[in-house]
Amino acid sequence: MRWAVVGSNGMFGSEMIQFLENQEQHVRGFDRRNLSLEQDVSELARALSDFDVIINAVGFTAVDRAESEIFEANAVNAIFAGKLAQAAAGVGARFIHISTDYVFDGLSIAPYKTNDPTNPQTAYGESKALGEQLVAESGADFSILRTAWLCSAGGKNFAKTIASALKANGAVRVVGDQVGQPTWVRDLARVAFEVAQLESMPKIVHAVASGQASWADFAREIAISLGLSVENVFEVSSAEFETAAKRPAFSVLDNSNSFIEPISDWRERWQVAAPEVLREFL
Repeated sequence: MRWAVVGSNGMFGSEMIQFLENQEQHVRGFDRRNLSLEQDVSELARALSDFDVIINAVGFTAVDRAESEIFEANAVNAIFAGKLAQAAAGVGARFIHISTDYVFDGLSIAPYKTNDPTNPQTAYGESKALGEQLVAESGADFSILRTAWLCSAGGKNFAKTIASALKANGAVRVVGDQVGQPTWVRDLARVAFEVAQLESMPKIVHAVASGQASWADFAREIAISLGLSVENVFEVSSAEFETAAKRPAFSVLDNSNSFIEPISDWRERWQVAAPEVLREFL
């Protein structure tokens, strides 16, 4: 198969490129230097006409900034996504779109299922929900992969931020009343790869690690990986961290399905991921 990864310089996009190369797949990365998403759909289709699968790894992920940069967030997370999906439909390519747990309201007490209604509570979440809608209306053979709490050796993410703070300060304060699923980007790449090869792709997949954790739980595992005591992690409430965008209290997604093997428990996967994700701190 011939793969195009749009947004190839980002945390997930760069990992997806590496994963596909390791699988000896034909892959080409696209970023703003060689593909303008401001182009119309016909121009995008011409640029992407040689590929069997198009993966959209482009995202405006600055959750707080999205509250004041609504136009920019919607352009990237919704309009560009819809145009890329339409281009995929035009050239007969499969389309994989990356979405987020923020499309839900975070008020549930049970893991969100793929068919649960969305109800975003932030500008970022609204832009991602609109992106899902435009992809679904594009006419493409698509699959939307919702993911959350990504960690990687590349790019800025929670694991590296906490590791840096622990190394610099010896201790860190982390909220304990927000619950989700720490997920390694390599596992997300594996899910994307396997979904794209199914005879019939599911419209929505929850591509997150199994189990659940608070940010404080995750921080304690990071401390252990650094050879530090969990007592260096001080658990606090969300009220102590004022942010422009409201964070969901419960972001757990039900990742069970009959299509591919779900990502296993987050603690198990973190043990595999930690030496790579934290390599600059070890």
